[in-house]
This record gives sequence, C-alpha cells and structure tokens, in this order.
Amino acid sequence: MPSDRKNALLGSAVLLFLLSLLNKGLGFIKSVTIASVFGATLQTDAYYVAEGLMQNALLPISEAVAVSFLPVYIGIKERDNKDSGIFASRTITDVFLLAFLLSGACYLLAPVILRLVLPSYTPQEVALSVSYFRILIWGMCFYMTNSLLQGLLNAEKQYGFSSFAAMINNLILTIAVVLLGFRFGMKALAVATPVSYVVQYLFLQLKSRKYAHLTWKYGFLDSRVGRLCVLALPIFFGNAICELNQLVDRSLLSGMEDGSVTAVSYAAVLYQFASNLISIPMTTIIYTELAESFAAGRTEEGVGKLEKGLHISLLCCVPISLYVVMAANLVVQITYGRGAFDAQAVAMTSEGLRYYGLCFLAYCFNALLFRACYSLGDTALPMKIGLVTVSLNIVLSIVLSRFLGLKGIVLATAAATSLTSLLTLFIFNRIKARIHLRKLAVPGAKILAATVLASAACLTWMKMGWVGGILLFVSSAVLQFGVYGALVLVWKDEVALEVWEILRTFIRKKKGAK
Repeated sequence: MPSDRKNALLGSAVLLFLLSLLNKGLGFIKSVTIASVFGATLQTDAYYVAEGLMQNALLPISEAVAVSFLPVYIGIKERDNKDSGIFASRTITDVFLLAFLLSGACYLLAPVILRLVLPSYTPQEVALSVSYFRILIWGMCFYMTNSLLQGLLNAEKQYGFSSFAAMINNLILTIAVVLLGFRFGMKALAVATPVSYVVQYLFLQLKSRKYAHLTWKYGFLDSRVGRLCVLALPIFFGNAICELNQLVDRSLLSGMEDGSVTAVSYAAVLYQFASNLISIPMTTIIYTELAESFAAGRTEEGVGKLEKGLHISLLCCVPISLYVVMAANLVVQITYGRGAFDAQAVAMTSEGLRYYGLCFLAYCFNALLFRACYSLGDTALPMKIGLVTVSLNIVLSIVLSRFLGLKGIVLATAAATSLTSLLTLFIFNRIKARIHLRKLAVPGAKILAATVLASAACLTWMKMGWVGGILLFVSSAVLQFGVYGALVLVWKDEVALEVWEILRTFIRKKKGAK
C-alpha cells in the first residue's frame, strides 16, 4: 500500500478514535448520571428490560441492512454515481416504511411479548416495562434510518459523522435526566430516547442529503434492493439469534435479586466503552477498504488489510483485557459509586465487568472476520457460526447461572464469544482466504509477554495501597499501559512502531508550524 494511502487511512483511524473517545466519554457521563439519579432498583430494571427489548427489535434489522448496504452501494457507484444515489434513496425510504410498520406491531404486541420475556415479574412490574417499551419503540423509524445513513456516509468515507450523531444522543439523554429525572423519573429518559433519534436523523440527513434522502419513490420493486435483502437476510437471522441470547440472559437476571439487570447493563456500558474505542474506528475503515479490495478482485491486498486489523486487535485488546480484570471494582467504584448507586450495586456491576473483560480480543476478531465475509459477499457463514455459538451461550448461561448467579451469565458470554472467534478464524482461513497466521505468532508472543510484565507491575502497585480512588486508577493505568507501550516499542512491534512514527511526524509538523 502506498505511503500516502497508509497515512490517510491511519489519519482517519486516529480521527475516528478521538471522536469515539469523546463520544464514549459523553456516554460515560450519561451512564454515570443515570446511575447517580436512579440507582439500581426495580424501576431501572423495568426500564432496561424495555430498552433491551427495543434493541432486540431494532438491531437485527438495522445492522443487517446497514452492513449489507455498503458493498452493494459501492458496487453500483463504481458503475454509475447517479444511479447509486437513486438506489440509496429508495433503500432509505423502504427502511423507514418497514420500521414504521414494525413499530405499530411492537406497540400492539408489547404486553404479550413482555409477559413471555419476564415470567418472574408480577403483572404490575410487567405493566411498568410495557409502558416504557411503548414509549421507546416509536424511535424505531429514525433509529433504523440513522443506521443506514451512517453506512452511507461511511461508504463515502465521511467517517466522523456517525460519532457526532451518537454524541447528540448522549447529550440529549444526559440533559433530560439532569433536568427532568427527579420530577418524572425514568419516563423522562424513555421520552428523551425517541426525541434524540429524531434529532440524530436531522443531523445525518443534513450531511448525507447530496448522496440520498427520503423519497416518494419507494424501491420494493428495484432488483438491487432485492439483492440487498437477500444479503441482509442471513445477517438479520444471525443478529436475531444473538438478540435471543440477550433476551434469555435478561430473563434469567430478572429472576435474581433486584438490580441484577441494571448491574449487568452498566457493566456492559463500561465494556463497550473500551471495546468500541478499538473496534469502531478499525472496523468502520477496514470494512470499506475490504469491500473495495475484494470487489476489485485484489484478494491478497484485502487479506493484508485483514491481517493488519487482527494485529491491531492483539496490540490493543490484550493489555486492556487484563487491566479490566484486575481493576474492575476500582473502575466501577469511581464511575458509578455515588448517589443512589450503593455498595451492593457496585459489587454486582464489578462482577459483571470482570468477566466482560475476557471478551475484548474475541469481540474485535469477530467484528473483523464477519465483515471480511460480508465484503466477499458471504453473509451466511457468520449466521451459521453465530447460531452454533449462541446455542452454546444459552446453554452455558442457564447452567452457570444456577451455580454462579450473575457471574455465570457473563462468564457464559465470554466463553461463547471466544469460541466464536476461534471457529470463525479457522473456517475463514480454510474456505475463504488464507490468513498468514504465522505472521501473527511472533507479534502475539511479544504482546502477551509485555502485557504480563506490565500487569505484574500494575498489580503490585495497586496492592501497596499508597493511594486510592481516582489517583489509584490514573496511576495504575499509566503504569500498566506505559510499561506495556515501552516494551512493545523496545521489542520492535511493527504496528506499535508505525503508530509511534506517525506521532513523531505529527509533533514535528506542529513544531515546524510554530
């Protein structure tokens, strides 16, 4: 890959990382604010069950359409730029209409669905979850359209606007909780959610209008839309299977002590904060690059990009994973341990986060390998692998929850996610494209050794007890990642050296500008 091209890609990755960091910081503030105002109670459990069910309805369809849209759109654009705009506009209109019909169906069926999902809840508790769900579900039309608009902007390499749109959501929800939460309770948060999706849509449409927009000419009879649906169908089933697993987990958690659903939800927020900082910039850019390379028949080039993504995942995820396992209680205490979020809530959330920490590397590997399959036009393989893994996850969740409670459910997720990544890597390497795994062996050994040494130093410092609270968190993180970074540079890890060189070049340019 030419040097200018590599620098442009890395520059986009750095920009996305910074925007993702800012966005996750705002999401962090939102989550902390909600925890401080509402704590972990039956009310919050009812809301998070409703929100989780809404996500179960939204994510399988919206992600399936958005992911399958990108390679189809790029293929059409290569031939006719104007025609790609017609296709995108028709697809957006179809998605909006479909989401509207689904919203109405979900609204009517909400009591039946929640009664099935929450067998251990009383009728009054189910009714509370139904009330939240019926408010939230009307954001579906805009949520699904927003996902497609974000995919469109990514296809046009306008990577930053998805992060900006997510920031709008976090800001609106945080303001709603601060201004209205004490007076209206969780309903303030429920009403603010669809409002935030509408504002996001207006923002995204303002930027993407020159590429596509809602139109009176729907595209259900367009053959390209039909092809997109064929590609999206396996992704939809794969995502739906994963969401079914989430439903099972929430159902099991709802039968445990009050606050269990909320605790796992907050642990998942912390886990996603770190994992998305790595996966979103990497998969967003690499997916577009993979789609271009494989569409043009440059398979070796595409495999090289995939290998680079796997190397980056190793470099970033291994030290983060071990640090989260060690510092879970400290992280939760600092972020949530105030106001109505008592010591019991902190303990439950810490248990969830500690086991989520085992998922980082597998999560990033899965994201990359699944998108590589999508780029090659195969949306069925990830679905098949997901079906096997989710089935295992459900069985493990049911079994382990009886012995370990909340910890068993999250541990089952970690085990299933790890098995998925190994299975996907093996199958992709055998039947799709040969990944040169030996190239990752030496870097992987260096990364693991550096992580172990850095973690030993970090754990020793934490056990000394000389400082506490935020100061302990900051100092331990600096020690962990400082020692780790120094070791991978001394041992000449390729990706680490590339990042270091980019930073040095950036600093030299800034000094020269002055």
